[in-house]
Amino acid sequence: MDDSAYRQECEALRAVWDRAIAHADGPVPGSVLNPLVTPQGWCGHVRLTEDQRAATVIDAVAEIAEAFGLPQDAVVVRTMAEHHEVFVWGYSTKSGADYHLHWPHPVLDGSEFVDIKRESKGTTLFDLVQLTTWARAHKESWEALRAGRDQDLQQFVRRLTRLRAGIVDILTRAKPRQVRELLMRVGLDRAALPNDLADAINYPHDRDPTIPIPR
Repeated sequence: MDDSAYRQECEALRAVWDRAIAHADGPVPGSVLNPLVTPQGWCGHVRLTEDQRAATVIDAVAEIAEAFGLPQDAVVVRTMAEHHEVFVWGYSTKSGADYHLHWPHPVLDGSEFVDIKRESKGTTLFDLVQLTTWARAHKESWEALRAGRDQDLQQFVRRLTRLRAGIVDILTRAKPRQVRELLMRVGLDRAALPNDLADAINYPHDRDPTIPIPR
């Protein structure tokens, strides 16, 4: 797609928003969409008026989907720090939005629980606490599944995916040994981890690995 065609598609999205959503009698009057075309549909930053909040857009997702010819439940809205701004994704399929909503947020970027921009390259205590919490939750689901107890499969997948994302993120700033020892202290079996990550951190094959001595 050349640049002019792409710009035309973006303008077409903006025109639909202005006509169906932002007009005086629309669900989000006076709002402004700055859209981008994506392979899965579109997304964009929405600037609201002074008397509107994110809930105004969230309440209008069904009308947004209808206006853009999208399936119901295929629109995702994310709130932002600025109360008069939101970010919207419009997916061409309902499964695209479902996948988005089940993405393992938040990621471990080293700034969890603190309202400051991360500057150092290493891990933080918050990183390790969060990863430990996710590992324990996954262990609980894994052991329930292995024991044949009733288990919410969606919860199991969500916990596994969240732990995987956390390990992948933290390995960019921590040594594999540090991650391995954390998971060993939680008591995870190697079989409970994805093979590629278990190999990456050289996780032991023994079912009852020796817990390393704290340094």
